[in-house]
Amino acid sequence: MKKNIFITISALLFILLLTNSCEQDISVTPPMTPVPLGIVIIQSEPKGAMIYEDGRISGFVTPDTLNWLEEREYYFTLKKKYHKDTSFVLSALVDSSAKIFIDYYKNPSMLGKANFSSTPTNTEVYFQNKHIGTTPFLLSGVHPGENNYVFKKENHRTDSIIVPVYSSRTATAKIELTDTTYWVDYSDNTSGIHDVVLISVAVDQNDVVWVGSKNGVSSFDGRHWQYYSTENSGLSGMIINCIKVDKQNNKWFATDNGISKFDGSVWVSESKSTSSTFPDNWVEDIEFLEDGSKIIATKNGVGKSSDDGWKVSRYSADADSNWVTDIALNNENDIWITLKTKGLMHFDGNRVWKRYFSNPIRYDGATLYNCVAIAEDAVWFGHQIRYNDQNDAMTGLSSFRNGRFDKKSYTAFWGIDVYNIAIKNGNEKWVASREGLYVFDNYNIRKFYIKQNTPLNADKIYDVAFDSKGDAWIATYGAGLYHFKVTQLK
Repeated sequence: MKKNIFITISALLFILLLTNSCEQDISVTPPMTPVPLGIVIIQSEPKGAMIYEDGRISGFVTPDTLNWLEEREYYFTLKKKYHKDTSFVLSALVDSSAKIFIDYYKNPSMLGKANFSSTPTNTEVYFQNKHIGTTPFLLSGVHPGENNYVFKKENHRTDSIIVPVYSSRTATAKIELTDTTYWVDYSDNTSGIHDVVLISVAVDQNDVVWVGSKNGVSSFDGRHWQYYSTENSGLSGMIINCIKVDKQNNKWFATDNGISKFDGSVWVSESKSTSSTFPDNWVEDIEFLEDGSKIIATKNGVGKSSDDGWKVSRYSADADSNWVTDIALNNENDIWITLKTKGLMHFDGNRVWKRYFSNPIRYDGATLYNCVAIAEDAVWFGHQIRYNDQNDAMTGLSSFRNGRFDKKSYTAFWGIDVYNIAIKNGNEKWVASREGLYVFDNYNIRKFYIKQNTPLNADKIYDVAFDSKGDAWIATYGAGLYHFKVTQLK
């Protein structure tokens, strides 16, 4: 028994000695000696150079401070795109800051050159709004980087290019300017226009151009673009079927949700939500009478404004037969309209509308009637072909003169859809079609403008308007707006 007690006591003493021994080992470990540390400050012009320390990327860019450096010499390299690498040795000292400033541009080898050329030559070049030369020329002492140069020449579109310039190299800055002597294009690449698929255009009395699409309206005063939608203005609808300007310079918009008037500051709209007598919200055209009243072409008849609402003329119990696409008038007693699927109607002042070109005339069911315009020599109509198999018998253009219709003479328009007809100087017809723009006084002496013989990037022309100079503004379906300086051709 005593022997067992002795063994147990001995074991306990051994455990206590072992425990005390471990605690003593940890407590007597000596503290580490602090490493001497220094600071290096590196700055550069230009800023943003990546700092490499002894050949390794540091993760810092200039200007920055490198802390916690051991007291010794360091080999630093600055790397910046387009610039030569710059290397230097700097010592980090304890309790002090070593500072260095690297000015890239004081080293001539850091600079580059740029060789400028253009078509046409003798084009003025600008950098940061400062004139730097006339092409062709070589420019030395150019700061490395992506430099934006602006090229300007009379009767050409001002353009710019970004040229990458490297240290000790010669960059090429070459450009071909678009000749704007006769044509100027306004697309999403060259202007602030809101859309390139245009369906309407008008020019107001201040030569501000207004263009409409299925996504609202843009205006252009020759320098600045402004966009109007149902969200940022009083415009009633986003599909702009037609734009008209009245004698007071109010702008009127025929939309998919009624009509809107804009006087330059205030918007006023009318639709079925504002008037129970309004014929239909889908409006295709607006015309004005001498007394200030309006006539509108809608999907459900013709509406004439009055003091007590709208007076509506409809021509059939069939809703589709009342879809009016365009109106042309000499006065309130001489009005022509086009019905989309049911031919033409004429009002001669005797309270009687007379229909023309309605079935059962052969092939007439294959035609959509898009537009009407009154010129000095005739009333002109634009058609759209519905059935491809009858193109050989269908023409996109017809006329009414001396009491008779002519649907056969205009063979140049066989199978070609005509969307709009604008009259200039009383008798000059500008025909906007699927296959380009046709212009003539006399049909037998006509001009045509298409992609092949002009800068037009689309042949599908939807509308044309004229400014005070007589130049044309052309709304294309897919290539934006074109300014045709037709007066320069004379």
